[in-house]
Amino acid sequence: MRRLPLLFLFCLVGALAAVPAASAASLGFAADEGFQAALPVNAGGAAAVPPVPTLDQALDTLNTKWVRIDVRWNAIATAQPTNARLPGNAAYTWSSVEAQVLAARAIILAHQAPAAGPPALLFSIGGTPDWARSDGGAGGTPGDPAWAPKRAAFQNFVAAVVAKYGTYAAAFEIWPNPNVQAGLRPQRLAGRLVAPGLLRVLTKYATTEIRKVTAAPIITGGLARTDPASTVDTPSIAFLRAMARTRIQADAIGVRLVPAGGVETPADAGNLALSDPNTIVANVDAYFPNQGKGIWATGYGVPSTADPASQPAGVTAFLTAAANPRFGVAIWNNLIDTAAAPGAGLFSAIAPLDATTQKPAWSTWTTLVPLPVTPPV
Repeated sequence: MRRLPLLFLFCLVGALAAVPAASAASLGFAADEGFQAALPVNAGGAAAVPPVPTLDQALDTLNTKWVRIDVRWNAIATAQPTNARLPGNAAYTWSSVEAQVLAARAIILAHQAPAAGPPALLFSIGGTPDWARSDGGAGGTPGDPAWAPKRAAFQNFVAAVVAKYGTYAAAFEIWPNPNVQAGLRPQRLAGRLVAPGLLRVLTKYATTEIRKVTAAPIITGGLARTDPASTVDTPSIAFLRAMARTRIQADAIGVRLVPAGGVETPADAGNLALSDPNTIVANVDAYFPNQGKGIWATGYGVPSTADPASQPAGVTAFLTAAANPRFGVAIWNNLIDTAAAPGAGLFSAIAPLDATTQKPAWSTWTTLVPLPVTPPV
């Protein structure tokens, strides 16, 4: 079992008293299968038994205002559409996205401004189907969605996404985890780093289609925190620097700095860490000078299984970053434990969402983020 360094743990625990409350407008969760399953089970109404909170109430207590919708092209278009710009094409299967959107829009948050309503939706787009690979499959590993796509094919898919969901989307993330081989490949060709240039192109083509419909912010795919032992991934600082050299155009820089070992620790050389948001800001400002670019934590989480103190410490790091004025939105990956993400949620089960399933990380979160004040009617 990996243990948190004592000094680091002491600093994070001390932050419980020192960290300013994170902005209520900044926090959110992904609409994964646990989120979706919890909605009907904890829907309230006649079946509700006080003081068991509904999903709406639990999210309100956590000061949630955003929900991330994962749009995986490789799952939506396993076969090549005849007219890929039309979302109604028979080759598209939108069921995974529909389930997320319907669950998110069914939530009514009491503290949303200017009036109670559903959360804002961040659409995260990525994942290449085999038929759209720019290498035509020459790189092997069929079924691997990380391979860079053909530009026109990706642009057409984004056009379909925006045509179908553009009126719902409050923001778009383009290609998460682009600095790791599991997120975008190739990272290098003949020893030269090429993935930042690929991300620039994907962002450019996506922007062309998104701006035809909406002015919603466009966020670069969240940079991963790489394993120091990896020989194929690109450390986040080196990738950020290379992104800036490509002159990538986006409204904010995304980060997904989940620690490789499942325990938040100080950053190793070459990497950013969510527990040090000031260094993240300093690096963004160094490579994108005089722009004041916003930073979005588009995905983060640590499980409760690695170490008893690891998840509360991760929540502290997450909310510390969210309280930084340069961070626009911060998404925790899992609200509830699932088979796909054991130990990752703030609840151990979908029902009931009360003290019997709340983990210590819940108490950490609600201590750092005061209960919202419902606006007057």
